[in-house]
Amino acid sequence: MRAAGLANVTLRQADIFDLPFAPASFDHVFVCFVLEHLAQPLEALRILKRLLRPGGSMTVIEGDHGSTFFHPRSELADRAIRCQVELQARAGGNALIGRQLSPLLAEAGLSQVQVSPRMVYVDSSRPAWVDGFTRKTFTAMIEGVREPAIAAGLMGGDDFDRGIAALVRTTEPDGVFCYTFFKATALA
Repeated sequence: MRAAGLANVTLRQADIFDLPFAPASFDHVFVCFVLEHLAQPLEALRILKRLLRPGGSMTVIEGDHGSTFFHPRSELADRAIRCQVELQARAGGNALIGRQLSPLLAEAGLSQVQVSPRMVYVDSSRPAWVDGFTRKTFTAMIEGVREPAIAAGLMGGDDFDRGIAALVRTTEPDGVFCYTFFKATALA
């Protein structure tokens, strides 16, 4: 903020289920990669909707780990990804929530809901994406659940490691990796 010369911004941190704002306080609410970590995403959206002024808008962006596809194909990589999905579900979240944004926003009482899938397509023609998204973001996230996945009996260590190696393999010159984010907009 300082580097951009912004003086009219205030940062606040609060529990989404106990926000310190009066109803109808905002013209717009932006939610990004939050709902997937909540056991009660619908309730969170209802709370956020109450914060919008009449006619206010909301933007929600979430991923969907079930949307991955890649080349070369690998059942072990698919299983490693499913470990992350399962562990997040056991923790009360939903790594597949992107596909549910439309019904969630509608059920929360928002109107004019529009959802657009935003595919991230990565191949060797985009080396910064290969390194930044496929390797350092997605694969690193899946690799990060190795120990909990093994401890939960979801996958053996050797198979998990082969699954990660298969995801890394998609970063080779003939590899491809795709993932879909979902962007939803709606009105109060």
